[in-house]
Amino acid sequence: MGIQIRTGLLSGMLSLVPGAWNASRAQHDHDHHHDFAPAKFEPPTNYRQAVEEIEHRLHLIEELMTAKKLAEVHPQAEVIQKVGRMIGQLALQTDSGVPKESVKEVNLAGKDLAAKFDPIDKAADSGDAAGTQKVYDEMVKLTETLSRYIPKVYSCPMKCEGEKVYAQEGKCPDCGMDLTRLKEHMDHEPKHGGVFFMAPDKFHHLEATLATSGEFRIYFYDNFTKPIPAEKFTVQASARPKGADRQVEKAVALAPEPGKQFLVGNIDASLKFPVAVKAFVDFKDGQRPQVFDFEFDAPSQESAPQGGGHGHGGH
Repeated sequence: MGIQIRTGLLSGMLSLVPGAWNASRAQHDHDHHHDFAPAKFEPPTNYRQAVEEIEHRLHLIEELMTAKKLAEVHPQAEVIQKVGRMIGQLALQTDSGVPKESVKEVNLAGKDLAAKFDPIDKAADSGDAAGTQKVYDEMVKLTETLSRYIPKVYSCPMKCEGEKVYAQEGKCPDCGMDLTRLKEHMDHEPKHGGVFFMAPDKFHHLEATLATSGEFRIYFYDNFTKPIPAEKFTVQASARPKGADRQVEKAVALAPEPGKQFLVGNIDASLKFPVAVKAFVDFKDGQRPQVFDFEFDAPSQESAPQGGGHGHGGH
């Protein structure tokens, strides 16, 4: 899924900062000689989508800082720069939720956020962890200004009432704990010790696990990482030794487990770790199936905070 900037959004971006993108991009390339592929994203069409896109990219940057992968900050920061430049225009939409008297504040915060691209990119590119953290914190502060106008949703952190949500802050009527705000895309941690990532549509989230016995599962979640019934989707999958040619792939038949939130099947008994699994997932949304590549260096551990592998998807 490539970047497809709609005409109206493009004109909005240009009207806010004429020529700024080309000049900044050219100067930045000259100074740093980056060779990164642009991060894949769909330009937002409304204010809520824009804020959520920025929050999501900040979350990814935070994960990269934790993993000490500062060299990979550039594409995520670049998306924030682009969205920051257009968010003032989106705030003008009648249904944006931004009061007219606050549009100027939002526009300035968006521009200031976009201007943080060069500082965080330079700090990350030079391996300056402290400098990257400093600029990141400044970006989070600016984003708080933008998110102020997004309707908030709250739930019990202990899930006493399951997936029930509230429109206001308060206490859980069951356990008495403070309700916490739910945010889209803020939780990408594996729930079952597997490989977890977001689909290109930015709504569906998947987690794959592979047990010592060869049992392979795919769990499905929404944009708030709430489980989605697995029978909604179909998957064609195949497995092979990691690094081996695709000609040796063996099909993996997957089916819904009755009453469960996952599809399950078994890889060929002859396969030993490390294992690679390719899955074509049909989300039944009218689009062609998305391709996801899961790699397992070791069996998944249910109790582990992180899985024994990694993956990527959306080819």
